[in-house]
Parts: sequence; C-alpha cells; structure tokens
Amino acid sequence: MESPTPASHLVDGLRQLITDIHRIPELSPRGLSDVVLAETRLLGFPESAVAYCGLPVEELCDEGSFESVVWLLLNQSAADPEQLADISAVLSESAVVEQPLADTIASMPLQTRSLDLFPLCLTLLSCFDPNPMDRTLNAARSQFWRIMAQVPVLLHVAFGGKLHEGRAFPDDSSRSLSYAGQLLQILRQDDRVPLPAEEQAMNTLLICQCLTEMRPACFAARFFGSTVTDIVAAVKAASSMYAAQLRNDPFAWTAERLESFKTPDAAEAWWNARSPRVMPFGFSSEPQELRTELLSNECRNLLGSLPALVLEAAGTRLEKLLAREQHLFPTMDWMSVRLLMLLNVPSDRIALAVGIARMAGWAAQCVEQHHTAIPLLPQLRYSAASADEVD
Repeated sequence: MESPTPASHLVDGLRQLITDIHRIPELSPRGLSDVVLAETRLLGFPESAVAYCGLPVEELCDEGSFESVVWLLLNQSAADPEQLADISAVLSESAVVEQPLADTIASMPLQTRSLDLFPLCLTLLSCFDPNPMDRTLNAARSQFWRIMAQVPVLLHVAFGGKLHEGRAFPDDSSRSLSYAGQLLQILRQDDRVPLPAEEQAMNTLLICQCLTEMRPACFAARFFGSTVTDIVAAVKAASSMYAAQLRNDPFAWTAERLESFKTPDAAEAWWNARSPRVMPFGFSSEPQELRTELLSNECRNLLGSLPALVLEAAGTRLEKLLAREQHLFPTMDWMSVRLLMLLNVPSDRIALAVGIARMAGWAAQCVEQHHTAIPLLPQLRYSAASADEVD
C-alpha cells in the first residue's frame, strides 16, 4: 500500500477547510457592502479638491456649461467646439414632444408628486423615441441626449403649461437659454427669463449635483450597465430608486423649514426647541467639500432682496450652530436647497431638479460599468427547507 503523498495531504486539508468554512455561521452572506464594483475615473478627490474625469470641478463651473459636463461624463473626454455646437443643436432640435405624449402626462391626478413625475416622464419618452430598437452604445448615448432635452418640456406640460408647436417656449428669448436656464424657467413656471446670474447659478447646481459617491440609484445604473447597453433603461431604474427613497422628500421638508423662519433668531429658537436635537437632513461629520462651497458662493450672488437676505442669514445661523455644537457641516444637498430657494423653485420641485442633474451621472456610470465588463450578478444560496418548515 502506497503511503500518502504531500500533495494528497494538501488536497485533503483543503477539502476539510472548505467543509469547515461552510459550517461557520459567521461567514454567511452579508450583502455587497464590501464589494468593489469598479475603479471609476468619473469622480475623484485629489488633495481635497473635486474632479470629473480629471478636470477640476471649479473650472467646469466657471465655464458654466452643464451640457459640456454631460458630454465629458458620457465620453470621459472633453468636447471640442464643434462637438459642443452639435450638442446644442441636438438639444434644441429634440426639445419637442408629441401631442399624444403631452395629453398622457397632462392626465395625471393633481395630487401626483412632482418627483413621481420624473421616472414616469422617462418611461413615456422612451416609448416615443424614434429609434427604440437600436441598442449600440453610440445609439444609446444619442437616445439619452434626446430624452434629456425632452424631460423639461414634458414637465412643463405636467405643471399645467401649454405647448407651442410641441415646444415649451413660444419665442427665441427663452429658447436661446442654456439647458440649465430653460430648466429653471420651467421649474419655477413663470414668464420671466432667468437673469445671467440665475442661469449661471443653475448651471453650477446641475454640474455639482450630477455626480455623487455610490448611492442606491448609482448602483441601479451600474447594474444595468453590467448587463446591457441601454442607458435610458439604466436611468429609468435609477430615477425610480431615487424617487422611492425620497418618499418623505427631505429636500421639500428642509425648504419649508427655512421658509418658515422670519429671522435668524427664529431659526436658532427652532433648533434649540428640537428634542432630540438632531438635524435629519443635510449635515455630515465629514468636512465641507468643495462643491458645497461653490454652491454657497452662488447663494451669495443672489442676495438681491430682503427675503433672500433673511433666508441666507437663517441658513448660515443653523450651519454655525451645528458646527459649534455637534461638529456637523452642511452637505451639497443642504446647499442645493438653499440655492434653489433663492432661484424661486417651489419646494416640491427641488428634489426633481437634483434628480434631473443626476441623470447625467447615472448615464455615465452605466457606460463606465459596461466598459469594465465586470458582472454584478451575485449568487443566491438556496435553502433546503422542508414543506413543514415553509408551512
């Protein structure tokens, strides 16, 4: 009889190790929280700065073109002047919706949340897209550009606005605005064309909010990207996750609280009266990042009225209180609420504005995940439960 070889001992040992591992309850599945989906170039934090695809976000905001940032994220390269001109042409030509589509969105119940209109608009627009069956990556990018242009127009109808030959605006004064300027005018639903400072502030907000660190909506987009090249399907899934998570709409809650303060002292009294003294939204123990500062600077550029000054003072008072008492600092979401309030966007449409900005990031994450070719479908452990246990 042959004596056991070292190799056979090794095999037997590995088999025993695997058996023991399967018997240890502590090593049961604990989700995907420790899993790295991919290495991203979309968002970076070099030396306390913020960069999109390697370009400093403050420079992108100074240029004031959300459209160019969307191109950058979708292609991971900056657009040249000719490509930017093409983008503007596509957005202008595509900002039209057909009457049956407008009639459908106009028939929604009046109590429908503005935020719930977001995924609905994306679904309806994808059904009316002229090239629904072309699923190459370039075609998917083109479809995303078309739908991005149409979302504000469809929301205009949902808010009770009238179309002018399929467009939201009857004249060239509004049509000549940037994407951010047109979106702002539709969200606040007035006939006043945004001032240059307002348009710049809205561009800054869209640029800052378009990318976040990993959140459930981002994962939804990346999961689609790991499986298919359908960018719009990924954005629809992400928007549904985003709207579902904001069922209680903390953006609107924050805006309503800030609007109720008539003086900074009233804001402080409200904070001191809270029990427990916890701010449920908009603050973090992490130091304030650059994009929050950029949004804060835009807020200071819009202080042209007494209500705006009161809002700024009340918000600043709360920020100082939380920093001093709890070492908490305002987040980009908090500052976005303040900025959109100064831009006269209704409180129930603030989360919608942020979601539209994040469409670009979700689309880009779908594309990036597709290029990594890393699958994101985990395994499922099937239980051997008996019929008696099920009953």
